[in-house]
Amino acid sequence: MSVFLQVMQARQISSANHITMIHPTGHPDRVLAEHDFLYMLDGTWEIGEELPSGDKKQAFRLRTDDLLILPAGRHHYGITPCSPNNRHMYIHAIPLEGEVSANTDFPKERTMNGAAVFSSLIHCQDNPRIRSLFEEIISESWGSSPRREQKLSLLFSLLLCLLLEQQEKDESLSPALSLAGEVSRLIQTTPQTFFTGKELAERFYVCERTLTNHFKRAYGKTLYAYQMEVKLEMVRQFLLTQPGVKLHETALNFGFCDEFHLSRAFRRKYGLSPDQYRKKNS
Repeated sequence: MSVFLQVMQARQISSANHITMIHPTGHPDRVLAEHDFLYMLDGTWEIGEELPSGDKKQAFRLRTDDLLILPAGRHHYGITPCSPNNRHMYIHAIPLEGEVSANTDFPKERTMNGAAVFSSLIHCQDNPRIRSLFEEIISESWGSSPRREQKLSLLFSLLLCLLLEQQEKDESLSPALSLAGEVSRLIQTTPQTFFTGKELAERFYVCERTLTNHFKRAYGKTLYAYQMEVKLEMVRQFLLTQPGVKLHETALNFGFCDEFHLSRAFRRKYGLSPDQYRKKNS
């Protein structure tokens, strides 16, 4: 579903906070009077949404660094409990005039001239600025500055602008390139892990064959070959910038079983062992 929101308007933030759920917990079954912006810091969650008429329903599967916009006036409920030790952030923003009716009588483009249309679920894995801005809004909401309300309104407007840019970037990619790009970002941001095709397929809710085919078309190589190439390049840079770190620790940092596994792979690619490379370029 889509969400109608007015951008660059004065806003009031009613609450914002970090949440940790030690045990698997379902999302509350409720209809909020505020817009609920939910950012997943670590974990997974499946949340459902339906319009008051009941003729439109949708399930949203959130993973780390996904942002979900749950607009005021719509019914939201849990489908699958969150993962254990789930960490997420939320911002509750009071809707502007016309936003509730526009979002509950969906679709209603003519109701709000000039309003921006947001995707309910926005992937932010490659845009850490969105996450940091979300955290800044939470921090400011607990502050005591005499200009707190004005600062919150400006920060929230900036957040909406960044979200629009992020979804426009995602929409410009084909489904195959978008999926491959998300897998690539995960590999780059979790260098300590070697993923199997099955693990990645389960994480991105697709079958393993679809994922591997999309990835090979996008990057011209298998998932394993791509991961090895990325990790070895990270190791090469790490050897030069962290000369005091032992090879055993370097291997663990980048997902290799041990220093011997790392040394063999590194020598095949660069023609030198890690120690030889470090000495040559020190």
